[in-house]
Amino acid sequence: MPDAASRALAAAGALGPFSAVDVAPGRDWVTWSALVCEPGPLPRRVREVRQLLMTGPGSPAVSDRVAASLVHLGLIARLVSPVLGAALLTGLMPVAPPERVRLRLSGSNPLPMALTGPTVIPVDGPPALAEAFDGAWLQPIVGALTVAVHTRYRVSRKVLEGNVASAVAGALRAATDSRPDLEPGAAAVLDALLSGGSLIGRGGRRADGEFIRRSCCLLYQLPGAGFCGDCVLAGRVRHGSDGYGSGETAQAPVTPSDRGMPER
Repeated sequence: MPDAASRALAAAGALGPFSAVDVAPGRDWVTWSALVCEPGPLPRRVREVRQLLMTGPGSPAVSDRVAASLVHLGLIARLVSPVLGAALLTGLMPVAPPERVRLRLSGSNPLPMALTGPTVIPVDGPPALAEAFDGAWLQPIVGALTVAVHTRYRVSRKVLEGNVASAVAGALRAATDSRPDLEPGAAAVLDALLSGGSLIGRGGRRADGEFIRRSCCLLYQLPGAGFCGDCVLAGRVRHGSDGYGSGETAQAPVTPSDRGMPER
């Protein structure tokens, strides 16, 4: 089974940089368990991203809360992209406990990542893939990071759960951009996740079929950043009473690559 997992992950690497994993971790890499449970790794990453954002045009003030939401979004996108890509391509979903997920927690996205000693779960079709992915990754591993960010930085669960839906939708879209033949299966997986399990109620489809999340990642709070393409606020008129501005229309959406996520 480890060989099958390695082959599935190698296949996913052809879908793009967010879907590629390293064969072995470096010495300074941290485990997902350490990221979630230890006092140092997550705050260090949030500080790094906050400092980077503050070097943007006009040197804007950036709150820890905004930086933490964007860190959460980027980490989830990095985690789920190779797993979903491998499952769509091969029918085998790699799985690993959080202590065997390792990342180099510094630099730009996509962060280098390795899964050490992964196994696989056969997934026969989109419903099975969605159920297995929710049970093996979203609930125990993604959910732990969501709790950690919510607890430490007081980012609302609604925002963070929307981040998860956005990251999953982005990963699936990136896979289909590289391999259009995967689109029917990827769309069915997303619909299954949004209609049941951890992501129920966290997103939906616009009239044109594109994914839309039910919350905002908080990127709009950065001056001039605008809104992401899947944001629930994109295109709305903002009112002074709702905290989004004063009578302005939404700016042009930023692209996912502007916030360090796969294009979708």
